[in-house]
Formats: sequence, structure tokens, C-alpha cells
Amino acid sequence: MQQLYDLFLKTGLRPFAFMTETQPLEQKVTRSDLSTLLILLFRGDLTMSELAAEMGAPLSSMTSIAKRLERKGFIARATSAQDQRVKRVTLTQEGKQIAKESEQMMLSLLGRLEAVFTPEELEQFTMLVLKAARAFQSDGPSKLPETKKASVKITIEE
Repeated sequence: MQQLYDLFLKTGLRPFAFMTETQPLEQKVTRSDLSTLLILLFRGDLTMSELAAEMGAPLSSMTSIAKRLERKGFIARATSAQDQRVKRVTLTQEGKQIAKESEQMMLSLLGRLEAVFTPEELEQFTMLVLKAARAFQSDGPSKLPETKKASVKITIEE
């Protein structure tokens, strides 16, 4: 289950899109904001570069998200004492509250999977989702392999 949880956070597979109960929360923050807050909740304080890497987003996009979250009071950014170019991102109390609320929603969604799948099915589902995620992330062939079709004789009546 932890693998699915990490997968959702790291690969952009946002379970919030499937959940109607997130709508009140999404009036405060976007899904990208929620993912950012959750990553900070689990990973702790991060530099902007580390956060961008965790989100799988360019630093410029992460900067926009961070500015928005900072304006709303959900995160604080501070310049590193060791390197003036480095910004560290920290959750505020309000940010932690929103992150914990969204975490509970995500755990609820994952709990629904546990309720409908047998342990074996859940293990197989997790393996398949992880395999699909790896396929999406790999630099493998971008087109489907060609299949040879056998010629078929058809009779045309006059």
C-alpha cells in the first residue's frame, strides 16, 4: 500500500481526481498544491530543487506553485545560511493541517481498494500499476510494436 501511496505522490497519478469529497479542499488549493503539501509533510523541509525533483516538475513550475502556497500561508521559504542561492521550503501550521486533511482523504481512497480487493489482488494490482508507471517513465519505444496480419480471403458475391 505504501508503494501505491508513494507512486501517487511521485508520478503525478493524483488520486484526488477520483474523489468527490476533495472538492471543499480544492476550493482552497489545487491538486498540485495538495501534492506539494503532502510531499513536504512526508519528506520534511526540502530545497526548491529537491521539491521539484520529488514532484517531477521543472523548477520554474515548482517556483510558481511555491509562491502561490506561500501567499496563502501554507509554506514558508527561507534562504539557506550556507548558500544564498538555495531556498528551503517548510510547511506552516496551516499547511500541515491541509496536508494532514488531504492525507486522510488519500488513505481513505486507498482503504477503499483494500476493501474491494483480496490481499492477492491488491498485490497484483500494485505490481501492475508500478509496472505501468515504469513503462510511462521509461525512454522505451514511443509507438506500439507492429503486428503482422495474416491475409484473409474474402468471397465477393456478384
